[in-house]
Amino acid sequence: MKALCCFLFLSLFSIISSRTLSLPLNNAYTSAITRRHLFQTKETEPKPDPEPEIWEVEVDPTLKFPNPRLKKAYYALQEWKSVIYSDPENMIANWEGVDVCSYKGVFCEKAPDDPSEMTVAGIDLNHGDIAGQLASELWLLSDLSIFHINSNRFCGIVPRCLKNLEILHEFDISNNRFVGPFPDVVLEMPKLKYLDIRFNEFEGVLPPQLFDKDLDAIFLNDNRFCSNIPENIGNSTASVIVFADNDLNGCIPKTIGDMTTLDELIFTNNKLSGCLPDELGLLENITVLDLSKNKFVGPIPEGFQNLKCAEMIDIGHNEFIGTVVDNVCSLPKLVNFTFSHNYFNGLEPGCDKPERVFDIRENCLPNKPDQRKQKKCLPIVNRAIDCETVGCKSPIDSDEEAKKRKPRKRKPPPPKPVQPPPAPVQPPPTPTRKPPPTPVPEVPKPKPPPVHAPPPPPKFAPPPPSPTIPPPPKFDDIILPPSIGYRYPSPPPPIYQGY
Repeated sequence: MKALCCFLFLSLFSIISSRTLSLPLNNAYTSAITRRHLFQTKETEPKPDPEPEIWEVEVDPTLKFPNPRLKKAYYALQEWKSVIYSDPENMIANWEGVDVCSYKGVFCEKAPDDPSEMTVAGIDLNHGDIAGQLASELWLLSDLSIFHINSNRFCGIVPRCLKNLEILHEFDISNNRFVGPFPDVVLEMPKLKYLDIRFNEFEGVLPPQLFDKDLDAIFLNDNRFCSNIPENIGNSTASVIVFADNDLNGCIPKTIGDMTTLDELIFTNNKLSGCLPDELGLLENITVLDLSKNKFVGPIPEGFQNLKCAEMIDIGHNEFIGTVVDNVCSLPKLVNFTFSHNYFNGLEPGCDKPERVFDIRENCLPNKPDQRKQKKCLPIVNRAIDCETVGCKSPIDSDEEAKKRKPRKRKPPPPKPVQPPPAPVQPPPTPTRKPPPTPVPEVPKPKPPPVHAPPPPPKFAPPPPSPTIPPPPKFDDIILPPSIGYRYPSPPPPIYQGY
């Protein structure tokens, strides 16, 4: 019997070891990140004591592992696999056996603190169409530096215990179906640099602590965030911030001018309002600025002429007024300037250059094609705007004030009870008139029953079929958005000196 067990074990080991590894990430890159971030961790900082190692009890005692790290990794990955219920691309089909380093999408490297031991340094299951949840046991992958699971169908919430991933560098869970408020767990990942949670169902307010973290890229677009932009956004060290396609409201904080390292700023398709702060002109290193499809008003800030590195500026689909000046249109690196669907009524000559793309449609520019009609232009162009206050108040407050005023206007109805006395005076004549109309209603009465009788059944007939098509099946048929993003592809992983 022992000989048979040994034979089966050796056969299984030979099959696993003979499989070719599929490593979509560069091993050297993964290893470098792991080493760098582990070395940055102070030796004096004690790691949180793990919970009692219940996982040892769960692991088959006959299984042998090269080291305790890979034993924990085996347990964590097997627990994760148990909550994955759909794997159409067979991404985790080979997640069997003790050789976790051969698992597809799992990357191992020498542990930076002990080169004699191998450890799981990265996970990349992108574009797998996998359906399931995140297992809480993933916190056992304490040496994880990269976690990429974009373009799948993972759902639920992000486990709080992932805060124990102390050297996690990149966290990409975009293009999934995660729900709930902003996942605060990412605020407790001390070494996080790249955060991508776009194309999910997160909602609520943006936490100010997000902009106090030392992040390089923040992708929050295509969720349901509906708060103002925190005033401390200027504290952020990020070079890329994408908040597109949410329900953010209020004004852009003036502190945004402190983001001297900002390269791309995307706020398109929100409910932001008010005038643009002059401090936007302090973003001298910005290359992409997209503020389109909001409710901004007023003129273009004079500071825009200082955006010497800008290659693309899009302020279309707002309510801007005034003149588009040469100093902005002649920026040295500007290739695409879109200010269509606004209410500009002046255009200086430098803004008509064939070698550049200038979209000027649907404005109030005289003698230019495809412009708005005067009836639409005059009310907006001549409107007085106080940029110090307009649009910066929360729309919720204004709505509440309006609601308070409405009931006050409805209080006059009490005098209406004075009218009921004349009403009873009217009923007496009505009975005298009732006899003549009585024959009239009798005639229509026979007609409606045959006419109205058939319609009700069909009206109630459609509802029964509707429940036969439950929403869950449709949920699985949803076509995921592009894996890279909506209009702006995510930048490559951040590159740091020494990697």
